[in-house]
Amino acid sequence: MPEHLLPLDPDHLTLPDFIDRETLHERLKLFVMDLLADHFEQLCALMYRHDVNEHDFHLALDLPSEEQRAGRIAELVIERELKKMESRAAYARSRPKKLEQ
Repeated sequence: MPEHLLPLDPDHLTLPDFIDRETLHERLKLFVMDLLADHFEQLCALMYRHDVNEHDFHLALDLPSEEQRAGRIAELVIERELKKMESRAAYARSRPKKLEQ
């Protein structure tokens, strides 16, 4: 593992510092690889908590190598979190602004 890339727990995706998507993906993939190898139940719980599509998760688990599985799962988490951000932003734009009193 490159020294500058440390695993990233998906619960910490809202880091205040800027991180490009490629670095985010690689760090998250390292975290997922560890979970696949030693903590599969925890991985499943995280997928549920992050509301990752179950069917897509199972398709990712069917990929031939651990690195491919981890990479696809990391991508699923990132995609889901981006969709959540878009939904929240759309909701915030559509809410009527409170009138000042």
